[in-house]
Amino acid sequence: MMNKEIVNYLGLMKDSLVKKDKLLSEIIALTKEQGVLLGETEFDDEVFDKLIAKKSILISEINKLDEGFDLTYKRIADKVKGSPADYREPVEELQNLIRTLVDKGVEIETAERRNQTKFDLQVSKSRDKIRNYNINSSAVTKYYSNMSGNTGESTYFLDQKK
Repeated sequence: MMNKEIVNYLGLMKDSLVKKDKLLSEIIALTKEQGVLLGETEFDDEVFDKLIAKKSILISEINKLDEGFDLTYKRIADKVKGSPADYREPVEELQNLIRTLVDKGVEIETAERRNQTKFDLQVSKSRDKIRNYNINSSAVTKYYSNMSGNTGESTYFLDQKK
């Protein structure tokens, strides 16, 4: 015989999973947006930071939902396990939702790995730009120094000729 209170708790757990599904979908969209941004020739770090901030907010919301889900589960687990046949249908619904969430989690993880590779490439390009700038800057400084006659090397050669 189904306990109305347990059914209500199972409904709350389902609602929590549905909300988590929506949040994960938003994270997937933001992760794809990051991937596009990382693939562009001109990397916009401000937009990238904003995407990360949005994802952080969504992740904290997911963590809150998970905490509530776990607390609710602990509250009713013994009663549901005690008479599983009574709650089979709502429990199967929860299991199906959880499978969907796991699939989305794997999708996010895969996209994040791809983005990490692209991010590493962007960082490498930035380092190369900085290195080239420093080399060019040093060459320009030496050139102007030579042109103005302010090199320490010329006095050394003059002293050697005497």
